[in-house]
Amino acid sequence: MIKTLENFARQGEIVVMAGAGVSVGKPSALPGWKATNAAIVQVLSRHLETAIAKPDWLSSVMPAIDAEHQADRFPPDYQAQLIEEMCGERYFQALQSLDVDAINASHDSIAALAAAGALKAVVTTNFDRLIEQALDKRAVEYIVACDDVGYADLHQALTAQNHRGLPVLKIHGCVSDHRSMIDTLKQRQRGRSQHLQACLDILQSGYWVYLGFSAADLETDPNYLGLVAGATNSAGATYVAYPDNPNLGRGATTLMNAYGDRAQVVQAYVAAYLGEVCQALGMPGPDEIPDAVALGPAQFQEKLEVWAAGLSAAATGLCLAAILEAIGQAEPAVRILDRLVRKELHDQRDTADFHALQLHYGRLGAAWGRFVAVPDLVGAASNASVETAQSLLRLLDSHLGFAAAASLACLWLWLGEGQRATSLAVTLLGGFLNGQWEGAQPQSDEEAVDAWLSAAQVCIFNAHTQTISLVASTAGTAFDYARRSGDVVRTARVAALQGLAIAETPDDVPALLAEYEAHFEAAARVGDGFALGMRALALGRWHVGPGGLAIASATDSETVAQKALIWLAEAIEYFHNQGMDPWISFAQVQRAKAYADLHQFDDVQVCINRAEEGADRFPILMSHVYEVTGQVHAMRGNPAAAESFQAALEAAEASGLLARHETLLQYVSQAE
Repeated sequence: MIKTLENFARQGEIVVMAGAGVSVGKPSALPGWKATNAAIVQVLSRHLETAIAKPDWLSSVMPAIDAEHQADRFPPDYQAQLIEEMCGERYFQALQSLDVDAINASHDSIAALAAAGALKAVVTTNFDRLIEQALDKRAVEYIVACDDVGYADLHQALTAQNHRGLPVLKIHGCVSDHRSMIDTLKQRQRGRSQHLQACLDILQSGYWVYLGFSAADLETDPNYLGLVAGATNSAGATYVAYPDNPNLGRGATTLMNAYGDRAQVVQAYVAAYLGEVCQALGMPGPDEIPDAVALGPAQFQEKLEVWAAGLSAAATGLCLAAILEAIGQAEPAVRILDRLVRKELHDQRDTADFHALQLHYGRLGAAWGRFVAVPDLVGAASNASVETAQSLLRLLDSHLGFAAAASLACLWLWLGEGQRATSLAVTLLGGFLNGQWEGAQPQSDEEAVDAWLSAAQVCIFNAHTQTISLVASTAGTAFDYARRSGDVVRTARVAALQGLAIAETPDDVPALLAEYEAHFEAAARVGDGFALGMRALALGRWHVGPGGLAIASATDSETVAQKALIWLAEAIEYFHNQGMDPWISFAQVQRAKAYADLHQFDDVQVCINRAEEGADRFPILMSHVYEVTGQVHAMRGNPAAAESFQAALEAAEASGLLARHETLLQYVSQAE
């Protein structure tokens, strides 16, 4: 197998594709992608516990994060996205901790091949500079390209064939400049640089040797870096797979299949394989490098500790709270933010991190309805509902004013201020019609999408034709904003809420949501229960609404109701895992309708009782509970229907859902 490489090596046509596995050997021993992200979470946890003087407090939730990582429900690039959203470019400064000084035999062998003129280029996903250090050690001239300017210059040189030195193409950036780094899911979704792709296209003609490269990115993005498409133009490829794990992953299998009979897979350790290649070429192998001690991890950890120490307590808490929220651990997330808001207020902080802390404390409470008597770290009840509202109101005149207003729409809804919530929601949605909002403007596509998501939920609860129509007419614009941001979670959430908004219309909601299936799959890969729960709720609600009735008239009404129950049970499970208590109660109302269609009235009452439990905390739900109770009474010919509809009308008026007044008044009149 090495014979194939010999021919291309003597022609200088070898392209080395170096993944994280190249740097795992001693003395480098750098952590892989997942291990690096795990180390960042661990150091954040330690520093937060120090900041709030609660040693080992986070130990109870860390296993939950580890479990999500192990189950591949929380990929590293999504975790990276959440941290970057909370602390900005400081996240990439954490990755600069990988800048260690400890080359291993694999790095030195690559440099030896370069010195012998065997290499056409080195392409690497690694942030570290260990290959460059090895090239320096052997006095090999090289050109590093790690950002768009560098890619453009290298492309020009490759095209003119006048470059001096070995091209080293760092496709994810380099520790030398944190602004060059690509590590978040959003960054990957936005697509690769045209100049980078142009360089790769030119290099595809060589013979590629994949070293320490898992090709995991190809599992979620088959077009990743154009490697699969470019394989048809390549001279061939060798993929070096670890003997400890000889079965190729789906990404690596896809990649090698693209090369066809020009591909070969070798089971070997990277350093040993490269040593054999050097020997076969009759050239000196790697220098003797002591590998008894792993020097890299200590250097990495020391730098990571310095990075974490430089973060404020607010920034540290925001990062961890975002991760916990994403994996369905909303309760500890609220506790972290509640504790930090009070601490920062006591210390009279007025920093950008504190403003962000207030925003996300308010947003988290508003989004999940978790702003009532949240126990603090010592178990005492705190009036988090008041503090949540105050956190958002304090920000209205700041640069975060738009984001705060968006969260307030949901907060007013859950606090029973339906009229205020609806008025704000309509204003927010109106901005999507002409791209211009009243007052403060969104600072990013993400802020605009969050405003739409918040407003859409308010309008869905309001259940008025005009507001629902406004949600439907602006969904396409919100979806475009989400796609442009590269955020797979927000994109799927918009799609799900669009379906839920029109679920009580005759429109074909299942067909609409089927068009977005790829986006829901992307949301599932990162474990987003919100989008998947809302999709299930939309389908369940549609089956008990006019759309389902139309199917039932042509088929079997029991089958339609059973489908509704399946979808609604799925929705409740997702909402339970995410801690979305108000939506659990809303789904129970829809379940009551489905059981009523099946004439299973004992089950109807169970659902109503469970929905009422939620309505005790969230008054906005009470009109929906009374409404379905009245519908069941009417179905059974019970005169209590009029009383239930009247109670629904009064509850709607009390909670400010005035748009529901006309519909409920008709129910009262019909029942009487």
